[in-house]
Amino acid sequence: MTRRRQFIIPGLFIAAGFGVFSTILTSYFLSDDFVQIGKVLNGDFSVVWGRAHGGFFRPLFVLSYIIDAKIWGARPLGFHITNVAVHSLNAFLVFLLSFRLLEYLESSAMARQTVSMIAGALFLLHPSHTEAVSWISGRADLIATFFSLLSLLVFLSHRQTQRSSRLVISLVCFALALLAKESAICVPFLILAIELFARGNKYRWRRSLALSALYVLILLVFIAVRYAFLGSLVGGYGPGQHLNFALPWLRDRLLEALVRSILPALPSQLSPFLFKPLQSRAFILFLLIFGAVTTLIIIFRRRMCEASTRKKQNRFIIALACLFLFSLLPVINLRLTLYQTLGERFLYLPTVFSCLLTAYLCAILVRPFAVWLLILICAVAIYSTTLYRTNRLWKEAALLSQSIKDELANSATRNRLLILNAPDNLKGVPVFHNGLPEALHYFQNQKPVKQVEIIAFQDLQSARDEVQLTWSAGVWRLRLLNKDARFSEVSPAKCWKILSRTTSSLDLRPACSTDADLFVFSNGKMLRVCEPPDNFVAKQ
Repeated sequence: MTRRRQFIIPGLFIAAGFGVFSTILTSYFLSDDFVQIGKVLNGDFSVVWGRAHGGFFRPLFVLSYIIDAKIWGARPLGFHITNVAVHSLNAFLVFLLSFRLLEYLESSAMARQTVSMIAGALFLLHPSHTEAVSWISGRADLIATFFSLLSLLVFLSHRQTQRSSRLVISLVCFALALLAKESAICVPFLILAIELFARGNKYRWRRSLALSALYVLILLVFIAVRYAFLGSLVGGYGPGQHLNFALPWLRDRLLEALVRSILPALPSQLSPFLFKPLQSRAFILFLLIFGAVTTLIIIFRRRMCEASTRKKQNRFIIALACLFLFSLLPVINLRLTLYQTLGERFLYLPTVFSCLLTAYLCAILVRPFAVWLLILICAVAIYSTTLYRTNRLWKEAALLSQSIKDELANSATRNRLLILNAPDNLKGVPVFHNGLPEALHYFQNQKPVKQVEIIAFQDLQSARDEVQLTWSAGVWRLRLLNKDARFSEVSPAKCWKILSRTTSSLDLRPACSTDADLFVFSNGKMLRVCEPPDNFVAKQ
């Protein structure tokens, strides 16, 4: 790569990144943002949090918040700029990684650059990256992936030059990736897979295992340090999540990951079609068509390519598939969804290899340039359109979080608040799954709020979902009017008794007097509830 291109190509990725994510640059904070950034703004630089579930130890992630807070204060623009910049650089690193790996196939420079540009572009525009990029709290995956890719690239440079300094730098990058997020524990396995692929038929297991052992040593040191801070080996979301190795659970998570690593969130209307696919004629027909097309591609490829060429291509395809699966291992137990953006940040690192594999398969299977170009344009158009639509949803959720925080601060007359219901998420985008008390404590100056109690969280299907609140015979009844909305979490509050609950209704009775302001969320607004008369009926 010439010196000029060394600056032009990363510049193109950065410019394109800020272009496609311009929608969310001015978005407000969401959910966990209020918790961690609020602590940093208040001078709490603790690298451990979330002990209720197991705990997180991510000092580099916290350091990035500290730097942003020093520069930007409480303005979300700067935090979003950091996220988009790191994501754009990651897309460039995907381009570089693809370019370096394809060298082992002895492809032409033009072919390597074409495939690598496609892989980088697909990664940049991938619609399953919105949670990692558009949500400020998703940056742990961005930073961990950045240093993981750097570690792999510097390792490849070490293989070529045999300079020990390059190996040391690669190990340091791996350590930094671990300090950003634990999902980087897959790097030793990635190194081993790359080693075996790069050596081809000249397997030197001792050499490959010795190199991987150096990375495992760094991993063991990290585990020991993390244990010293957390007092737990598992941490994270707790043993119930990370140690769930039930085969049906892993099977479903793997299938979801395979789909979402290529496709955007699917329409919810497909849920019945996919829930029991073998009972669906349409799904069976899809499998038959897919099988027929795959068979034709295999026959076509056997006629077009010599056996030696197919052997090299197959080895590279298997290597990329292994890299994808290895990078998925640390998060395979964690839930994501086919129909919403929720949990897709766990796929951020694995999609590096799914994008590379997609680009490579297109290059070797589609020979006519016009057809290849048409497929590329369609893929970019679908990804860009879906990414824009999803970012609009993140923007809407951020507007909602900001308006709720402002309405509570402006309407409260006391320093204690009791909120009957609050939005957990908007179609999977977190709004106040966490962070509402911190939002009122750290991010507003109207009046001090000492205590915030929330009885119920609800999943929103739209920002304007309506809630009916009625009062009768000393009982509050809260009912969700959108048939697809539901209460995701309900917990008792001081001086309030939960009489009954369903997914869409809640009956509550005050058990004693309280000095807290009472609020209900409906139609996109937080409404203060006055003392109820005997015949009170409220609907917003």
